[in-house]
Amino acid sequence: MKTCLFLIGAAISLTLSTEGQVRTEESVVYHANPVLVRKVQMALRSRGYYHKLVDGDLGVATGIAIQSFQIDHGIRVIALPDPSLLVALGIAREY
Repeated sequence: MKTCLFLIGAAISLTLSTEGQVRTEESVVYHANPVLVRKVQMALRSRGYYHKLVDGDLGVATGIAIQSFQIDHGIRVIALPDPSLLVALGIAREY
């Protein structure tokens, strides 16, 4: 079920990207920041969404945890640590 959510989110993200949204180089670096990903993983783990190793890698397990949290909290579903996710997790002030 969670893998299905990840794939649906990935498809939605690709659709949104092709409908006029241009990802800047800054946003790609921002999303791949291992320190940020680690903080997101820890915040998701403390809320029961992430159960793997906190390693700063934005892999499949992290993407699934992000999407599950976003769905449960009515946030736009995108398997990346975007600003709305950071605000919802309470770590936006740090970035």
